[in-house]
Amino acid sequence: MSYLPLSDIKIGMTLNQVFVSPDAKMVFGQGTVVNEYLLSCLKRWAVEGADVLEVATADFNIAEIEKMVSDIVITLENSTTIEKHGQVTTEVHSEIEIELKRIFLRARYHGVIPLDTILNLVNTKIYPRLSQKDSFIQLHADTSSGDYLYRHALDVALLSGYLGQWLGYGDSDILNLALAGLLHDIGKSRFKSEVLSKPDKPNWEEFNIAKIHASYSYQLLAQTEIVPDAVLNAVLQHHERMDGSGYPYGCSDTEVTMLARIIAVADVYDALISNRYYKKSVSPQEAIEIMMFQMSGQLDTRVLACLIEHVKKFDVGGKRSVLHNLAM
Repeated sequence: MSYLPLSDIKIGMTLNQVFVSPDAKMVFGQGTVVNEYLLSCLKRWAVEGADVLEVATADFNIAEIEKMVSDIVITLENSTTIEKHGQVTTEVHSEIEIELKRIFLRARYHGVIPLDTILNLVNTKIYPRLSQKDSFIQLHADTSSGDYLYRHALDVALLSGYLGQWLGYGDSDILNLALAGLLHDIGKSRFKSEVLSKPDKPNWEEFNIAKIHASYSYQLLAQTEIVPDAVLNAVLQHHERMDGSGYPYGCSDTEVTMLARIIAVADVYDALISNRYYKKSVSPQEAIEIMMFQMSGQLDTRVLACLIEHVKKFDVGGKRSVLHNLAM
């Protein structure tokens, strides 16, 4: 470890300190691998030097990433946990999760995201699913904890798109919701896999570190310079709450964009009905009760009411009308 002037810092080195942008919207955390974009940001922020680890981090090429992706292919093909509501839906979801793993690995090891690939995924694979109910049912059927990060990204993209559709938004906003939902947690690609798959509930220090992921996600998308502001803000604010109790900035009420409110409801609901490495899933009814009562005042009530209305309409894992006794 040593302090080096900015001119001596090379691509592949690793930051040993935290940098926050002047507007506090971007964060480069300790352990971030130096790339061209990071160097350009530090130069723009008039940073003179940094503490770095001079041993270059191994650069993963595409072939190596493809090899790592093969693990998820085997898992998905042999899984007996998925309740199949249609072979086509299951296969499409599996293909998207495999592609998402590639995308997240590239973000982790190269510090960039293949936006063309992501937009193609949203336009050709995810958006068309919103015209069918199968994908809504499927996100309730597959609640396994394995590869949660990628499955959760797909679930939130689909659920956000459905909510946008049900709330009467136009195609442009629905596509933005699907894109923001898909990438809302891509900042977690910077965390070590053992942290993400830890079987115990995160301690306070780990939770505070994890809270940076919304800023990391924003940063990865912002560096493309073509992602719409609506998507950037939805990603940055998806953990903000209507009562100001969220993060990273404690925004409240009208400060939280409408798209961020929708992503927040989708994110919380899917997290609750999914098995995590450190907790078991709850039923759709229990999830709604938690969101209504334990999280009272935190989520947009109109969006939450929309979710409840449509969960009641579908047979989610054989629990048709399971919420008929709940009232707003």
